[in-house]
Amino acid sequence: MSQVQIGTENKGDCIVRVERGDAVIRIDAKPLVEPGLRHLAEQTLDRCKAAQASVEVKDFGALDYVVTARLETALRESGVGERCDTAHGGIDREPTAADRLRRTRLYVPGNNPRLQVGIELHGADCILLDLEDSVPPSEKVSSRVLVRHLLWTVAFDEVWVRINPLATYGEEDLVEILPGRPHGICLPKAESAEDVVHLSQRLAELESANGVAVGTTKIMPIVETAKGVLHAEQIAAADPRVVVMAFGAEDFTRDVGSKRTRESLLFARSQLVAAARSAGIQASDTVFADVDNREALLEETQHVRELGFDGKGAINPRQIAVIHGGFAPTPAEIEHAKRVVSVAEEAEAQGIGAIAIGGKMIDRPVLERARRTLMLAQRMSAGRGS
Repeated sequence: MSQVQIGTENKGDCIVRVERGDAVIRIDAKPLVEPGLRHLAEQTLDRCKAAQASVEVKDFGALDYVVTARLETALRESGVGERCDTAHGGIDREPTAADRLRRTRLYVPGNNPRLQVGIELHGADCILLDLEDSVPPSEKVSSRVLVRHLLWTVAFDEVWVRINPLATYGEEDLVEILPGRPHGICLPKAESAEDVVHLSQRLAELESANGVAVGTTKIMPIVETAKGVLHAEQIAAADPRVVVMAFGAEDFTRDVGSKRTRESLLFARSQLVAAARSAGIQASDTVFADVDNREALLEETQHVRELGFDGKGAINPRQIAVIHGGFAPTPAEIEHAKRVVSVAEEAEAQGIGAIAIGGKMIDRPVLERARRTLMLAQRMSAGRGS
């Protein structure tokens, strides 16, 4: 096989060239980092069982996991190496809680090392490493290897991977990234309960094969077609792994032929919230594309919170604080919730069934909403996490 080249000249990346031949390693890097890169290349060759490989690495400030991932991909593509196993370490993640605070899910391109650097430090409630829309077909293979090595390297609070649809590249995505033990898998363009069940069954097989407790990898179906919206109730209740269901407005509006307006999305959003509540899971709204329009993002976030959503997608770290602010209960809401809960608890202690505040009856849904407001306020004041 001729020479294989993987990587880019972008900042934070590297170019790796591999061809079958004598074991020769050439490093093009700054003198201070050359010895470290050479040692890293030697380790990777050993782990990938590549004894007959001529390797050249040209560095543009890549972190270790990027160099290792690029080299592994090149070795495998050239036919002189295998997939690295987890014997060299990795993150042993605890399963995530179903009701964890998920105001934001931050999308991160799976093919861009520069944008991956420090992504866990921006304060998003969960990180979503993307192998679908942000990755062109020519980079699918190298991106899934890169994402696996990133998963092995960073102790994310909560990390999901958006795979491609199972009918395209999704199966290969699962096989590659499950050893990295993400907390969950995002299933794009979910249109039926069968889609979710199929994914869950495949996850069980791969969990068992990779030493992961079966059933612990969660599922986030992303509903983004007319068919998916109409089947939202079945999708949300399809499997115990499903803990949150997300909405994708861009594909939805393209599918139904509408413009993206508050009115055109109202039915789909309301359908998703109702389906999620019926199944006892969370609902997360679509992304907002205009990164610089903070006012419009806040307005939309407050709108979807009023509809019942628990969170919203973000495509840039600058959107995180705005979205969190939009989902934060106001001081007046917190005080009202405290009063509702206090009056309800006092009435229960006295054996009183019907209660009212300001002439308005307080029934169970109102009480549950008040308790939810206080729980959200408590979690937000305590910071991220469950």
